[in-house]
Amino acid sequence: MEQRAAELQARLATVAGFGDLVNAMRGIAAARAQRARGLIDGANTYARTVAQAMAQVLALLPEDEAEERHRIADQPPLYLLLGAEQGFNGGYTEQLLATLPGPLPGAHPLRLLVGGAQAERMARARGLTLEGSAPLVAHAEAVLACSEHLHALLLQALARRQAPSVELIHGELVGANQFRIRQQRLLPLDLQPLRSAGRPRPLVHEDPARLLEGLSSEYVSAMLAQAVLHSHAAENLARLQAMAAAHENIAHMTDTLQADERRLRQEAITAEVVELAAGLRNL
Repeated sequence: MEQRAAELQARLATVAGFGDLVNAMRGIAAARAQRARGLIDGANTYARTVAQAMAQVLALLPEDEAEERHRIADQPPLYLLLGAEQGFNGGYTEQLLATLPGPLPGAHPLRLLVGGAQAERMARARGLTLEGSAPLVAHAEAVLACSEHLHALLLQALARRQAPSVELIHGELVGANQFRIRQQRLLPLDLQPLRSAGRPRPLVHEDPARLLEGLSSEYVSAMLAQAVLHSHAAENLARLQAMAAAHENIAHMTDTLQADERRLRQEAITAEVVELAAGLRNL
């Protein structure tokens, strides 16, 4: 019985240690999600500013010259999936990978770029062939360098082989503490809403088509920065939810072990009383 009591105390100490670890991870995940949430407004303002500049340049171009043409027959789209950088996220990366299409008709395999170290490992474990991969951010402040890296990775993939479209898959914040999996078209850019914005014609000293090309590249970078921030926040919210569930399980395990310890102590007391009573009868 003494050995059983020692085992229970050792298990309680181990569970308490896990509880401390889970609480630390909850705090880190909450802080990172909050930091990313605070930077999203700035990324949105950046994207709106570039979009407004594009709208003004579009006023200088005939519509048939401004619209991008992607007429690549019988080619699959290129997918850019922003998954998790780190683990312990309650199946967040699995949710993202589940949105990818199944085997494509014809002889064309799925074209896939992946952001996030954990997402890369899981995609390869599923037998998916990647055209490229890049790490995402551990801290939201690194978003610009990350988005530029992803943009370069995307351009390299398109330089090797063009695609009719680029589909972006990532986690997106909705509300204060919720997220969803979103798929959006990154390329070709839909310029018609910008054209219909009716911006005044600016005075420029550069060819409008060339200026629009540069602004379009900047706008794609802005969209990638938005996606990286949302993805980082969503990953940490998923981790926060997973750690909250782990905290509940640890609390339940602690209650169970403490109940076992109390029962063992009561059994020991009962055994002592029985032994004492047996001794008294023998007097």
